[in-house]
Amino acid sequence: MRRGRSCLWLAVCLSLIMAGSVFGSSVAKIPVGFRDIKLGMTKTQVMDLLKKSRDHFSYDDFGQEIREVVRGDELFRYATYSFNPDGVLAEIVLQMREILGRDRCLELYNSQHGLSISTRQATVDATTSIEVCNDTLVMKLVQSSDMRSAKRP
Repeated sequence: MRRGRSCLWLAVCLSLIMAGSVFGSSVAKIPVGFRDIKLGMTKTQVMDLLKKSRDHFSYDDFGQEIREVVRGDELFRYATYSFNPDGVLAEIVLQMREILGRDRCLELYNSQHGLSISTRQATVDATTSIEVCNDTLVMKLVQSSDMRSAKRP
């Protein structure tokens, strides 16, 4: 009888651990930015961060885009910040370093953020999508599917 209870207790504990790990990985939030720049910021906020932070010192403003040469990051060498017509940061494109290669960059990025992004699989949550296009990692604000225009055609 005692052995049956200990086996049952062990099975319950293992089930709880497995359920917790599955739940924990499904709750993992995908990144919404790069370094201190986050999707949804205004262009003014992004420019202020670029000017004030020591991490950002080589960038150019092209109107709807800001392009940065990334220094001191092992995974990415260029960042492009794209703004929507309202001046809100809607997309961040990060070009991976060739010396590591795309697969190694993705492996390291996934392990750092608890994700499983691949060339065949994007990751999407309620507000953000992240995907791989060739040798770039693309983060985008997701438009809500329930948003509808008040105008009728």
